[in-house]
Amino acid sequence: MKLNLRPVLSLCLLIVPLGSLAETRTTPPPATPEAQERLGTQYFQQGDYASALVWYQKAADQGNAEAENDLGWLYQHALGVPQDYAGAASWYLKSAQQGNAKAEGNLGSLYRDGKGVTKDYSQAMLWFRKAADQGNDFAENNLGLLYESGYGVPQDYAQAEEWYRKAAEKQNEGAENNLGHLYQNGFGVKQDYFQAMAWYYRSASHGSAVAQNNIGVLYKNGFGVEKDYEKALTWYQRAADKGNSDAQNNIGWLYQNGWGVKQDYAEAAKWYRKAAEQGNAEAENNLGRLFQQGLGVNPDKDEAAKWFRSAAAKGNNEAVLNLLSIAGPLPSDLTSMNRICSEKNPEPCVTPPQAIFDPDPEYSKEARLAKYEGTCVIGLIVEADGSSSHITVISGVGKGLDEKAMDAVRSWKFRPATKGGKPVPAEILVEVQFHLH
Repeated sequence: MKLNLRPVLSLCLLIVPLGSLAETRTTPPPATPEAQERLGTQYFQQGDYASALVWYQKAADQGNAEAENDLGWLYQHALGVPQDYAGAASWYLKSAQQGNAKAEGNLGSLYRDGKGVTKDYSQAMLWFRKAADQGNDFAENNLGLLYESGYGVPQDYAQAEEWYRKAAEKQNEGAENNLGHLYQNGFGVKQDYFQAMAWYYRSASHGSAVAQNNIGVLYKNGFGVEKDYEKALTWYQRAADKGNSDAQNNIGWLYQNGWGVKQDYAEAAKWYRKAAEQGNAEAENNLGRLFQQGLGVNPDKDEAAKWFRSAAAKGNNEAVLNLLSIAGPLPSDLTSMNRICSEKNPEPCVTPPQAIFDPDPEYSKEARLAKYEGTCVIGLIVEADGSSSHITVISGVGKGLDEKAMDAVRSWKFRPATKGGKPVPAEILVEVQFHLH
């Protein structure tokens, strides 16, 4: 079971309520850019994005900052037009240069995520700050995220809390949830489950599916409240109904274990699949385990490997180990690489394996003819004697290169990992690069 600890990211598009379309049809087409933008927003509210695009474009062509931001939103989210992050960034910039706070915040989000522009946390900070200085709560929340995560600035929980509170005072549901996250984990504040629950409830009351899921997790684990699986399921269900993949995965976990419900592996598989189809790595791993063990589904090692591989490629370490286990039982004394020796991690710690003989892979004929390049990620176990085992493709590139990468790694020699000065088996990932010279 995993609590969603990731702070909520937020964007904004102001929706201005207007009269009905029937009223506008009885009047001449709006002449001013402000009226054109408002008509575009009315179409947007009705779900007619193609018509919204037409009127936003008319207003934007006359330099209307609101319409320029609106166009950016359509391009970013593929509403009425093909998705085009670069186009979105261009329109946001036009609007932001006129001081539009929503556009400044949205442009900051693109720089933070590297969509349509080169990822640049300093630029994200700059635009979020401009919007926040105008009191934009979405930008205030996102500034808190940068400080909490240490993106582009030194990690500073006090600053994160300050910005989250500014946004929460404006009833920003993401900031309310993020304050709950700080209190639950004691980040920059004294750990306080009661305060965490209070902020999650505020966020959930404003519609946050993430907060609803987090309330479920507190009930499931008995953090600050009496453990109650039925209440956990109720909150998970609310979030899952909104498409929250963490909640869908958590419902699957309840059914798999029979907590608050009758144990039902088939039902667990159904919920895991809902979340996995959204790319939820934990659900992908859980679904893989069901296929591996034949619980609620027909046993299928290939299907299990597919889901493990997808989760592993997203950084899920348990999925890496599960994928390796398909090749055979894992060493009973396999060492966790969570605590690698460094200035911050003195003994007891693990010195990772090192390749001491790693010849380049051969190129496949197919890839060479296609002038194809790429990087294959291979998972393996380096045994205590420096040999390798359980060699498995984690993220492949195709065209015969994956097989060549595995052949190459089989020939590599390693200096084994050590713990307390003694050689120990350890699981590692290696990148095998294919470049034509």
